[in-house]
Amino acid sequence: MLVGFSVSNYKSFKQTQKISFVASKIIRHKNHVAVKKNKRILKSGLIFGANAGGKSNLVKAIRFSREIILNGLDKVNLSKSHFRIEDDMYRQPGIFEYRIMIEDMEYSYGLAISYFSKIILGEWLVRIDNSGKEVYLFNREIDENNISHAETEAEYSNTKERNKMDFYLEGFSENVSDTYKKKTILSDIALRDNEKKGIFAEIGKVYEWFENILILFPNSKYSGLNEVASDDYKKILFSMLMNYFDTGIEAVEGESQKMDFDKILDSIPDFEKMKTEISNAAGERPVMFKLNQQIFELRKDENGNIVYHKLLLNHGNGNDMFEYIDESDGTKRLFDLIPIFYANRKMNMILIDEIDRSLHTNLTRKFFELFYRIVENSDCQLIATTHDSNLLDLDLLRQDEIWFVERQDDHSSKVFSLNKFKERFDKKIDKEYLLGRYGAIPIFDESLELEDIYEE
Repeated sequence: MLVGFSVSNYKSFKQTQKISFVASKIIRHKNHVAVKKNKRILKSGLIFGANAGGKSNLVKAIRFSREIILNGLDKVNLSKSHFRIEDDMYRQPGIFEYRIMIEDMEYSYGLAISYFSKIILGEWLVRIDNSGKEVYLFNREIDENNISHAETEAEYSNTKERNKMDFYLEGFSENVSDTYKKKTILSDIALRDNEKKGIFAEIGKVYEWFENILILFPNSKYSGLNEVASDDYKKILFSMLMNYFDTGIEAVEGESQKMDFDKILDSIPDFEKMKTEISNAAGERPVMFKLNQQIFELRKDENGNIVYHKLLLNHGNGNDMFEYIDESDGTKRLFDLIPIFYANRKMNMILIDEIDRSLHTNLTRKFFELFYRIVENSDCQLIATTHDSNLLDLDLLRQDEIWFVERQDDHSSKVFSLNKFKERFDKKIDKEYLLGRYGAIPIFDESLELEDIYEE
């Protein structure tokens, strides 16, 4: 689980900004808290703020740093990713740090990058035991002479394990290559070593934690609609939830259809070659094929035709079924969000930017209520940004689950918790928020003579 995250010099974040998921002493909504050894960690966090305040940048900071951690610095766009309001910030490092709990052990993992030199300046993985003692499993930095150093202070179970770590870290030390300057030690070790115990197993689990993060933006699309059409369990689940959320859909169904290659692949270069490869491969086992953000599962029927399952939606007339494209934007958004209810079994953390997009406020609230019921015995966390002030309700959320992001006078973003205001549990915080008590709302220039400008 995510204990906390901090970021500095990334987009609208200039100085270090932190968000914490350590539960306070509040006793309400106990099912929103997971107890991990000596820590109580929140299962959710909602982030509120005005447009252009920086909410989305917090989600983007996690996506950006995760991509570097897993795939290297050359897989992200460094251009204009620093705090651009001040020119000298281009030469300052961007810093990202995570505090996470894996099983019953806490870790701090972080990295510092150079936008100017386009290299990783520093990286560290620290194990923190129950007494608070910190041990660097590895630490990497560049000294004042521009020489790279990579070290460890961990205790090893045997000489072989220690020698192996020295070998891995040597590649990131004094004679580090241009390739290694852009990749993380974490990914290098995790992808090269498959030990099931000891320090390398620990490093592998930290890497897997970052792999098992799901991030959804407003334009993110669920790619498994055709899979839903062919999976009886998922059809039942989607049918139940579409009914629960009052979309008018009585049943989600699927129909086997012949693949019209000429129509579907016509706009793709070398489509004849692709058509031949798919036709030859689709035998007893299905072939997975991705097109326009959708995954098609293709197989041959008894007549040798290449077929796939198409999603059909029953609105009450089984003789005239609807297609996905016929649905409203809100219903389509639900198709993107519902997979969360089974993805939580394998995902550590789910981040959603603008979770309320195209959804009625009552539906968004029901979505959260259902999430809390489903993850009651799970450690999955849901972190979301939203403009929906009706979610600011202490009957739904704990004070320490509510965060605000506010644009400052220097155009940087500041992150802070509702918990600092120490509100009573029966406070109507939605009204107080809209009145500006907590900040993070739009401030309009009432001195502007709009009528005069309009007339002119």
